[in-house]
Amino acid sequence: MDYNDFKYNAKRENKSKLSKVVYSYLIKILVVIILCLGSLIYIKQSSKNKKYYKKIVYSSTISFAKIYNAYEKYIGDIIPFKNIFKNNTTIVSKEKFTFKDVKKNNSGYIFYISNNYPIGAIKDGIIIKKEKDSITIQSKDDLTILYKNINNINVDLYDYVESGEILGEASNKIYIEFKKNGKYTSYEKYL
Repeated sequence: MDYNDFKYNAKRENKSKLSKVVYSYLIKILVVIILCLGSLIYIKQSSKNKKYYKKIVYSSTISFAKIYNAYEKYIGDIIPFKNIFKNNTTIVSKEKFTFKDVKKNNSGYIFYISNNYPIGAIKDGIIIKKEKDSITIQSKDDLTILYKNINNINVDLYDYVESGEILGEASNKIYIEFKKNGKYTSYEKYL
């Protein structure tokens, strides 16, 4: 095999990989279009269907973890080119979450920490709610973690965060709530 044959085989292999990627993403796009059109057809059939659809989609809490896991299992990754656009300057801390004291408060816990303490994500997940001083993250295993009293939040709604990624900072205390499969749970398993 000479050099020209090698170049030809490499080009053919690259085209084959590219066509597989394009084909894969076309299938994903078609599935999304079919789901959207199916939803529209279902809504247009009757006002009863429309009310039921609104109730399910707009009134109840949607588990992004279940949708993500099902989509990833049967179709693949939701974001096709996430590695291309990924910001490589994410600040991550491998330091374990340390606190001076903890008190049970309502369905969560108040952790007493040092001043200007960087708050890292406890688990990987998607930011499903962001407010002025709070963030809610839902992980793939349906654990929802609410962080309150956070300053200088540096993540956005629907961002995917990895464990240890710095969300912001807190001064003196932070409120954290752990909810697994819709039920409040203790922090001991996760910290």
